[in-house]
Amino acid sequence: MIDDTLVDPLAKPIPAAVDLAKLVLEPVQSALPRGGRVLLVPDGALNNLNLETLPVYGDRPHDWIEDAEVRIAPSLTVLTDAAPVKHSDRPSLLLIGDPQPPDSSLPPLKSAAGELDAVARHFPAPAAAVYRRKEATPRAYEQGRPGEYSFIHFTAHALANPVSPLDSAIALSPSGADYKLYARDIVQLPLHADLVTISSCRGAGARAYTGEGLVGFAWAFLRAGARNVIAGLWDVNDESTARLMGELYSALEKRPPSDALRQAKLSLLHAGGRYARPYYWGPFQLYTAAQ
Repeated sequence: MIDDTLVDPLAKPIPAAVDLAKLVLEPVQSALPRGGRVLLVPDGALNNLNLETLPVYGDRPHDWIEDAEVRIAPSLTVLTDAAPVKHSDRPSLLLIGDPQPPDSSLPPLKSAAGELDAVARHFPAPAAAVYRRKEATPRAYEQGRPGEYSFIHFTAHALANPVSPLDSAIALSPSGADYKLYARDIVQLPLHADLVTISSCRGAGARAYTGEGLVGFAWAFLRAGARNVIAGLWDVNDESTARLMGELYSALEKRPPSDALRQAKLSLLHAGGRYARPYYWGPFQLYTAAQ
């Protein structure tokens, strides 16, 4: 309902939201301190929902994100198989985005250039490798030594493949006939990043598997060695996403990724206006391999 109608569940009680909150929140809510950290390992259809958007009705109706800092583990397997991350004393950034569209089916992202600028300004020039427009190709990632960076950020279209999830791709600038960075190729390149951000539509994945969770880009980057991945569950608004990402990287200067993402979402929520609706801040979730 949030994705299809842009509804605000706080404006009017939604029976489905009330029922779901009773099933998954009420049994544990008394044990959760307000603002506490929650690690969710969803199963089945719950992989396609962001439970932060669940309404908590009562004297002061609010979204559950007000009560919890939420992280998602695709599966217990991802948590147990995760290798230790090598932290660098000096944060570094691999930034790839605002690509030249390969064809008319992928329109330009109007806010992409501004988003890249907003992200890059948080890293001194020597610590940031930025590939934009015609330089934002799959080869820029594959040959750009991604394993050396503590932060990796993509701003581009994502093409989810529900039939063959590892054939999902990030659509970048064409290099010859090649413009797709496939999830299957991402898995093959070892990473040590504390955070990978996929600022695009449906970057989280399109098909869930028992024991693995939602398989797609978030799964691929975690399997490659990233500690945390931010990716979207549904189509995202270009303008609100650029604003959210700017807030995210400002918060990352003082907060860990899960807290920084929550604060960025709350900034949209508390600012009011149309971007306060969960459709705009709700698609992005933080997937983690860190216990």
